[in-house]
Amino acid sequence: MLATMALMGKARTRSVLTVATVLAVALPALAWASTSQARLADARASAATLVRIAYVTAGATSPERVWVANADGREARVLGEGEEPLISPDGSQVAAGLFGTGSGSQESGPSLAVYPTATDGGTPLRLGDLSTASAQPLAWSPDSRYLAVALQSTDLERPAQTSGLAVLDMTTGKLTTIATGYVYGASFAPEGSDRIVYGRAPSQTTAAGVNLYVADPDGSDTVLLTGDGRSLNPLWGPHGIAFDRERLRHDDAPEYQVWLRPFSGSRPPRLRRLTSLKVGPLVVGLVPIAFSASGSRLLAEFEGQDTSEAWTVVVPSRRARRLRVGRGHVNAIAGGISRDGAVLLIDEGFLEGPPSSDKVATVPFAGGPAKVIVAHGSQAGWNG
Repeated sequence: MLATMALMGKARTRSVLTVATVLAVALPALAWASTSQARLADARASAATLVRIAYVTAGATSPERVWVANADGREARVLGEGEEPLISPDGSQVAAGLFGTGSGSQESGPSLAVYPTATDGGTPLRLGDLSTASAQPLAWSPDSRYLAVALQSTDLERPAQTSGLAVLDMTTGKLTTIATGYVYGASFAPEGSDRIVYGRAPSQTTAAGVNLYVADPDGSDTVLLTGDGRSLNPLWGPHGIAFDRERLRHDDAPEYQVWLRPFSGSRPPRLRRLTSLKVGPLVVGLVPIAFSASGSRLLAEFEGQDTSEAWTVVVPSRRARRLRVGRGHVNAIAGGISRDGAVLLIDEGFLEGPPSSDKVATVPFAGGPAKVIVAHGSQAGWNG
């Protein structure tokens, strides 16, 4: 349901769009944890049965603000500054990056915020320091306890050694770096083990090898999952891990095709190729975004230079197609998929405009007329 510095969260590619992002650890979190546990538990209890959406508004000159609303767009309420919000599965928290959202300098202040969605949910948690790093939330664990955050240091002398993947434990407010290097996607196991899969490369160059790793949320028991140096953007589903395999192209962006690593019990597992799309110049192909609960339907995003388009993949038949909204003239950016796979959450709009120039809408998985639920907003996600 999850960047260049200008387009946080949409940049998962390695040459056309730069790698995900950044954090320095500050720990007012311990004080936050000691005062907020009871409120957090109450907020989660009251939020657990609600399907909510999180989205962003901003005009050409107004700052970006994160909102939360019911699934139909009603009872909308602003949470605070931020971009690319990520709502927790239980609906009780929304995490957001803070790069460029504060007043004055864009390189000062905290880099990450986690907002409670209940009106009496307690004080927001703010971490990091933009003078040394910036942050992008990537994934929540199914139990809403852990948040994976991509890291990229502003240290020009040792960028790879001070960038990486961190996991925030919401029960303690402690942020732990579990891997260094450049991160290309992260996803938690759906069955509740809180194991995490992530893509990691030792440098930011396209030629650098990138592989998938699986670890516990504290970084222990790390296992190398792929060794081809061309695997990234993992998404953990009920029947396996979907990910991109890239093919390098001369003087062009790499080409991505989606593969599935099933849990078949065979060693090594037999990989299954899900897409075989023709990928033109300056674009890279599909990036997995979200599975339906059954794993039979996959929402993906076709990405590249000035390109971000929602696509659907029927996993059993491996049929991939661009999502058509209305008469097919609307550009749809992927936001999320319902548990039954019948409905998609999208942004109607393009990458260049301010968030409030877009619309948040739902549309059938097969395409068709959209139902607008937020008339002015974008970067939408949900816990439904």
